[in-house]
Amino acid sequence: MKFLNIIRHSESETNSKDDFLRTLNDEGIKDAINLDNYLIQHNFKKHKIICSTSKRTRETLGYLQNSLNPESKVIYSQDAYLGTFKKLLKEITLEAKNTRTITLIGHNPGLSDLLSYLIGNYDTRDMGTTSIASLSFYNQGQNITYEGTAKLDFFVQSKNNIIIDL
Repeated sequence: MKFLNIIRHSESETNSKDDFLRTLNDEGIKDAINLDNYLIQHNFKKHKIICSTSKRTRETLGYLQNSLNPESKVIYSQDAYLGTFKKLLKEITLEAKNTRTITLIGHNPGLSDLLSYLIGNYDTRDMGTTSIASLSFYNQGQNITYEGTAKLDFFVQSKNNIIIDL
């Protein structure tokens, strides 16, 4: 694998009894549409998308599908729902075969921990809702399970209809 995009779901409702079934709120929908419009410039090729099975991550993917390339293969993963960074790392390592790019859509704290581990910087800010960190790996043949093997290409968040460079 050469590239990994890590996306945290958009802002969701907070009054649901079941965390897994929480849906995006109005601000989350607006931010997801704004991020989709921003990501169009990156012209993503067909790739693998690993998405948590929670309602809010599936909705976030729906709003980002245009920029992430609608022909991409989507893999819904129960393990990505609130998974630890080690569980997420295992998931992307398994799916990295025969693909150049993977996008992972999930939850904190696992995503922020994964980002810090892969770039080897534990002072990196946590991923807020509707944020994306795009990583490239120093050596295409290198095993991505090693700490500090990735370079952070960009890290942005859509908030209040503005793209914020993190």
